[in-house]
Amino acid sequence: MISKRLIAPVAGAMVVPCVVGLAAAAPASSVTTHTGVTTQAANTPGTGAQELISSRVLRSNVLLDQSVTVTGALLPEIGSQTVTLQQHLRHGWTAVAAAEDGIANAFTLRFRPRRLGTHAMRLQIVGPNGLYDGATTKVNVFHEVLASWYGPGGRTACGQELTASTLGVANKTLPCGTLVTLRYRGRTIRVPVIDRGPFVAGRTYDLTYATKLALHAGDLTELWANH
Repeated sequence: MISKRLIAPVAGAMVVPCVVGLAAAAPASSVTTHTGVTTQAANTPGTGAQELISSRVLRSNVLLDQSVTVTGALLPEIGSQTVTLQQHLRHGWTAVAAAEDGIANAFTLRFRPRRLGTHAMRLQIVGPNGLYDGATTKVNVFHEVLASWYGPGGRTACGQELTASTLGVANKTLPCGTLVTLRYRGRTIRVPVIDRGPFVAGRTYDLTYATKLALHAGDLTELWANH
């Protein structure tokens, strides 16, 4: 049997119960102001063994082509293991980085995303006693864009009334209803595309007045977007 004792967590990390499967998506138009540390605990399918691993994602919000770094520690007595960082794609979980035999009780994994969006990630331990799937976490991958703001008043090209409290963005090509995550100076908001625009060269989004206020953005702002 594998011991269920927990090794001392990585400095600054907090161990949370395992959640196997995709984490629930953030609700539309949600605002996040904390940075947070993502940590995981491993789970043994069928046996209920938990707390075999502690880990943290050093940054869960990165620009395209920046590295996502995960550090962690294993129980030393569970034997030589392979720790794999996996990304959830359309066809299922795919390994994107691995630390193999000889990792002792600590490891560092790095993965460089190649596309924008929100990526579901997890750790998996492969060893002589079976597979252990860690909790799923989300990593947001952005690019830098220039955004202006507009409104309120009238109806949008997507068919809704534009008021002072309407959260959303205008974009020339993204389908109506597409959820876009925006980040500016540590504040993050996820809002739908509700209109068409902006029609000024070099600008990617028009923020509604409420979105501008939620982000504390200026009249013309360089911010991060995941579309």
